[in-house]
This record gives sequence, structure tokens and C-alpha cells, in this order.
Amino acid sequence: MGDLMLIEKYRDLSLIDINEDQRLVISCDSSGGIGEKENDIIKTSPEIVGYFGAQVALMEIIAFGADPSLLINTLSVEMDDTGSRIIEGIKKALKALNLDDEKVITGSTEENFPVSVTGLGITAIGIIDKKDWKKPQTSSGMIGVAIGSPKVGDEVLENIEEVMDISKLMDLREKTYIGEILPVGSKGILYELKEMAKWNNLDFVLEKNISLDIKKSGGPSTCLIVSIEEDKYELLEKESILAVNKIAKFID
Repeated sequence: MGDLMLIEKYRDLSLIDINEDQRLVISCDSSGGIGEKENDIIKTSPEIVGYFGAQVALMEIIAFGADPSLLINTLSVEMDDTGSRIIEGIKKALKALNLDDEKVITGSTEENFPVSVTGLGITAIGIIDKKDWKKPQTSSGMIGVAIGSPKVGDEVLENIEEVMDISKLMDLREKTYIGEILPVGSKGILYELKEMAKWNNLDFVLEKNISLDIKKSGGPSTCLIVSIEEDKYELLEKESILAVNKIAKFID
């Protein structure tokens, strides 16, 4: 593999140094039982399933500062017509990034056996140019702020205007006063807050009156946590499209 092929894990991401200047960042997501098939538990369109599956995987690498370059779908459904409809949803998620979906998307479907439950996996691969990349970092004294609120299942579609998406995340990534961005998934805000603290060798103190349920699943990354200096909170509140809530203060 050569001396430069360094592979490491960072939270849920896999990082691979491919040469002295570039690094691959890999994330994945999966879902099952969500769709229009006979035994799906949550009934929704395959387009929605593809859209949110792609969004979750993409948001993980975007939040880390990588630029998406490839999206792999492994679909446990037939191509005609559930698979093709899921792929249409994936293409919709990519539109916010202005990428050529014909080149970026690849994958596989189940053509040997009929299936009665929708299942899919998504893998996103991004690239970091090391010389231009600044590692996301949280320091003691910063505060953890939730942007948006956790939603899962039918709540996601019923409150779509309140849900984090790729375009909103890209706007946040441009704000230089944000130290770190961490999408909130099925384990909830509190879990991701602990992860942010752990990977920066910090502890934290929770705010006394938090209006959000910090243990609730965030579903398909419907909200996220950012770390900022406390004096930037009002600026973030002013510039954010979604609601912001102080969650904790990071300490040594």
C-alpha cells in the first residue's frame, strides 16, 4: 500500500491519505423498512428515501470539510421501478452541490429475487486538499449550539421547512467563526455532544434550561451541533435560517 497510504477512523468517518496532498473521506448511511413496499413500516415515496439517505452520508463528509466526489448506492430493491425512483431522490440531494450525477452516482440493485421491504445503503466519498483544509476543532470555553430540532419518521415530512439540508449546511461551512459542525443522527443531540467533547479531549456542562429533547433521534440528520465562541451566539442566531439553542459549554 505504500508509506503514504495512511488509513484512520475519525468518529464515523474513514480517512485515507492517498498522497502527500490529498485525503479521501468516506461516510455511509443505511435505511430499511421505509418506502412503499408491502412490509415497509414507514410509508413514503422511494424518492424521499433516496433523498434523505444521500443527504445523511453527504452531510457527514461536508461537515468535516471534504468536497463530495462519488456516491455509491447499494439498493436491496429492483431497479424497475423502486430503484430508479430512489436514484431520482439521490440526484435531487446532489443538486445543491452542482455535481454531474451521471458521473458521481454508481451502485447496484437486487435483480435476482422479489423483495417486499425497501432497503438501501449509501456510501459517500469526498476529497480534502490538505494544504487548503483546516481541521474542525472545538476548544475549551466554546459553547455547543443546536441548529434545528431533532425529527424522526413522519415528523420529517410534516415539518420539512424546519429540517437541516445540504444547502443550509454549505452556508454554515462558510462561517469562519464556527469551530466544528456535527450532524445529529439517530443517537440524538446528547450523544453527538459527547462525541464532540471526546474527540477534542474536553468535558462539558449542559445548559440548565434546554427546550429541545437532547436524547431524541435526529433521524436523517434533521439538525446539527456547532461549536462557537460564546460571544458569537447572537450573530449565529441572526444569520441562521433554523432555530438555534445553546446546549452546553465545553470545559477542560
